[in-house]
Amino acid sequence: MQLARYVKFRAEQFGGVLFETQTEKVYTLNAPAAAVIREILAGAKEEQIPARLKAQFQGPEEQIEREVRALIDDLRQKGLVGDGPG
Repeated sequence: MQLARYVKFRAEQFGGVLFETQTEKVYTLNAPAAAVIREILAGAKEEQIPARLKAQFQGPEEQIEREVRALIDDLRQKGLVGDGPG
């Protein structure tokens, strides 16, 4: 999985920003969502991301996994991430 080629990420104090350059849409991300994007950029497989985030964020394992899946599904629906080359 990777960011689409027309999507740029920038880390910020509050989390991060995704900028979709085709439509010029900007998406603000909280710290956990920005951590998911950093994992994607680092080449983590989708199924590895929840386990990696457990070390950074507190919360029930099931909740972290559910929220990561929901975020990734939303990013896919918006065309911001994909499984193939960007």
